[in-house]
Amino acid sequence: MLLKALTALVLALCCINAHANSIMGIDVGSQTFKVGLVRRGAPLEIVVNMHSKRKTETMVLFDQGSRFFGADASSLQTRKPLATPSMMSLLLGRDADHPSVTDLGSKSYPVPFSFNETRQGMEVEVQKAGLYTPEELMAMVLGHARDFTSAFTSDGKATKDPLPKDAVLTVPSFYTQNERTALLTAAELAGLNVLSLIDENTAAALHYGMDRVVPTGETETVMFYNLGATSTQVSVVQYSSYTVKEAGKNKTVGAFEVKSKAWDETCGGTAFDDVIVNYLAGEFNKQWGKGDVKEVPRAMTKLRVQAQKVKEVLSANNKIPIYMEGLHDDLDFKSSLTREDFEAMASDLFDRSSVPISKALTAAGMKIEDIDAIELVGGGMRVPKVQKALEKVTGDKELGMHINSDESMALGAAFHGANISTAFRVRKVGMTDVTMFPVGVRLSSMEAESKGGWFGGKKKDKKDDKEEEEAWSKQATIFKEFGKMGVKKTIAFTHDSDVAVEVVYEESDYLPAGTSSDIVKYNITGVEKFAADMVKKGLGAPKVSIQFELSGSGIVKLLKAEATVEETVEVEVEEEVEDPDAVDEEEEVEEEEVEEEEPVAEEEAAEEEEKKEETEKEAEAASEADADSEEKEKEKEKEEEKETKKKDTKKKKKKPKKKKTKTIKVMKEQKKVHKETLVIDEYYTSKIAPYSKTIMKESIDKLAELAAQDKIRHDLEEAKNALESKVYSIKNYVTEHEEELDQISTAEQREELVALASSTEEWLYDDGYDAEKEAFVSKLAELEAPAEAMFFRLAELTKRPAAVQKCKERLEKMRALMTKWETTMEQVTEEERADVFEKIEKIEKWLEQKLDEQSKLEKWDQPAFKSSEVAPQSKSLELLVTRLSKKPKPKVEKKNETETEAEADEEGSEGGDEL
Repeated sequence: MLLKALTALVLALCCINAHANSIMGIDVGSQTFKVGLVRRGAPLEIVVNMHSKRKTETMVLFDQGSRFFGADASSLQTRKPLATPSMMSLLLGRDADHPSVTDLGSKSYPVPFSFNETRQGMEVEVQKAGLYTPEELMAMVLGHARDFTSAFTSDGKATKDPLPKDAVLTVPSFYTQNERTALLTAAELAGLNVLSLIDENTAAALHYGMDRVVPTGETETVMFYNLGATSTQVSVVQYSSYTVKEAGKNKTVGAFEVKSKAWDETCGGTAFDDVIVNYLAGEFNKQWGKGDVKEVPRAMTKLRVQAQKVKEVLSANNKIPIYMEGLHDDLDFKSSLTREDFEAMASDLFDRSSVPISKALTAAGMKIEDIDAIELVGGGMRVPKVQKALEKVTGDKELGMHINSDESMALGAAFHGANISTAFRVRKVGMTDVTMFPVGVRLSSMEAESKGGWFGGKKKDKKDDKEEEEAWSKQATIFKEFGKMGVKKTIAFTHDSDVAVEVVYEESDYLPAGTSSDIVKYNITGVEKFAADMVKKGLGAPKVSIQFELSGSGIVKLLKAEATVEETVEVEVEEEVEDPDAVDEEEEVEEEEVEEEEPVAEEEAAEEEEKKEETEKEAEAASEADADSEEKEKEKEKEEEKETKKKDTKKKKKKPKKKKTKTIKVMKEQKKVHKETLVIDEYYTSKIAPYSKTIMKESIDKLAELAAQDKIRHDLEEAKNALESKVYSIKNYVTEHEEELDQISTAEQREELVALASSTEEWLYDDGYDAEKEAFVSKLAELEAPAEAMFFRLAELTKRPAAVQKCKERLEKMRALMTKWETTMEQVTEEERADVFEKIEKIEKWLEQKLDEQSKLEKWDQPAFKSSEVAPQSKSLELLVTRLSKKPKPKVEKKNETETEAEADEEGSEGGDEL
């Protein structure tokens, strides 16, 4: 048992050492994102970024060949809207006709985007920076998340630990395979190892259920309502528990299962912002009277930023005055908006906000009365009118806010990563998520597909029609609506030619509008060749098995394909059978006697009978004294009879008959399986396709070049900041320590130093504004030389005398020690003590010489020696004295026990002296 425990511990440690020390849970929002973090020795927490904020803007600013993220990009967004792409998550894995993409285009999004037919995906045109794919832009954002998480975990200290890589990313419930694959591509470009994708509401449900254990046999149904930046999502989740064995004891573990999901892809916070933006733009157009401000990107970006502030204020107030200085064309904008007017303008959105609740209940086969609790997440739920709209649907159900509406999804994602990783031992929570989209598979012979596709191509004659009718094809649903994720399914069929496989979304009311039914296609080759080989062997058509997986990330993939044929063959085997020709061994065995002992019980009975007889004899002894001799004779006869009986128990027995066998060879039928692993080629024919290897390499090279440019900029900024910091430091120090500096410098020297610092400052903000890193480094060295010399002399003013005094004290102590050792340490010879004295005098002469040289210098001159030079002078001497102090005494010949003990006591009391 102990060995098993130790083995398990070693394996656990090996798993821990093989994984990273932290896992990120990134809630990838379209406007902002949050990073949850789980790491060893720390609680589950939200990472704060470089600006000490818990959420970061999802945008990138391209400016003068450099990139800026988060708050740095947001602060300049209104000035450079065409160079600040955002909302890139809405473009991932979609085409220009997708409802979310067209909706984004209708909102005066400043950065132009279009569909690239060659790339088979969207691309964004950034002003003065070129074209970028949404995957590249999202990779930049995720890379920034990784960078500030690394800074957070290191707490600003230098560390050899690698950048955090393991992550779990959240996705909306309505993301299809194209969109999920595109996000995974972005993560790969960012250098992240994605452990899993998880639906946003499912992550919130996991965070909600971390400490929730429903009593065994009971359930609790919770509805999660999430009004986010761009969409509304609702999930119905049922919590339960189950019992597991842990350390030999029963333990109840919490679990939950997603029963249904529903959403509105375009009813989110930005839709409410857009209502306010349109109102403000209309009001400004009335005041301006020269055109439509919606055609001015910079002005519209300002209005969008202002609209977010207006919405937030109206959530707590009934009215807000609006003033924007110099909105456009040197015209200031003044207006106001009441909550009542806002609610009237956005009435259709408020009506739509509660519709997903009804859809989710219908999909789960429930009524609102079956819901035990409702939890609100997402920033949009703070709008009072939204809560009123929900109350109309939910009745008297309390709208709960028991988890952090902004951070629960990031924390849940991080916790999910810890649950599925072997690097962490955390509280397990059972989680079952479902897919809302049914997935089917269509199979056909590759030969038939090449002639005309799945249902034929161009017009054929009757003969072709007959061949088409006879063409082999199959189709089946492999993953149904509300089917569990993280499962594998295998389909098997008999076929003798190569197979074309098409994985598609089947018709469903839940499939988002604008979603292509095509997912992926495969060519499975090797079947025809394998079948031909089997025909040559006289065997039938092979059985083809294809295994599919619907991963926990919601990705459908063909895992493996193989063909098998069973053959019945006769094989020669050896068997043991009875040998009929063998002689009966019983006839040849001589009889022999076997002694058979009498049972113990019979012996005991005989003894008891004898004792009884003896008792009777004793009773009759008094009256029959004359018969005593006769009785003795009877006893003797009985003893002889007993011995005779034991001898008679011997009888003759025969040994049992032993059968003889022999080994023969016989033919028997056996099953032999011929197996062939088939070749799988993946390809895409739909309008949208994932990254190809060529595009992936191009994006990796492009991002690497940008990262190199960012490093150059970062190093340049560090050099510039170092110079700027040194300028202020010198000027402040000279001013604050003028009296002290007067002891080691002249007024002219101090004035020259301040003048040099001031001229450097002027250069820094004038000619040096666009200077290279080398120029800043050179200026810093030029400024540091006189400053450091002056500050060094000031420091030496106190350090040097202290070092000299300490050295003299050490020398004096060693001189006194040598004098003492003349009587107490006889093992140290006179020559050795003399050597020490000589070295002491040499060091003292060096000190006198240096002090004399220093006394002849002016206070502003370079010192004759440094305080750091004093201690090394006596270092070798101290080591010598220490070595002598450990020199053993010579051995003394023993005289008697009393004298030996006295000498030992004397030696123990003396000991060695320490410096």
